[in-house]
Amino acid sequence: MPFRPSSISIHPWIQGKFDRIVELAAKGRQPALAISKALQKAVTRITADGQWGEVIPPSSIPKVYIRTYGLSNLYCVDLPAFHKLFYTIRDRDVIVIDLVNHHEYDRLVNI
Repeated sequence: MPFRPSSISIHPWIQGKFDRIVELAAKGRQPALAISKALQKAVTRITADGQWGEVIPPSSIPKVYIRTYGLSNLYCVDLPAFHKLFYTIRDRDVIVIDLVNHHEYDRLVNI
């Protein structure tokens, strides 16, 4: 039986990234429009099964996420335009902790 989270929230530190994607998508700008649609689908899937994303092994969690958020688990969802959505599960809640492009991701894993 899938894990259904009690809530899904965006960490306040990254809310601006999501706001910018929504703003550009509302203007019909690509790739923001494709990313926004994929985000909506991802949230629907995560709502139905909180563990739907790809599990990142503990040894591969970027150290900056461990230092910043004290993570013990991390999930990833691939999005259009080489973007990735990262989230964690705390208690029965899903918390989205980052939305990064390919360049930002490369920087994260090399910190």
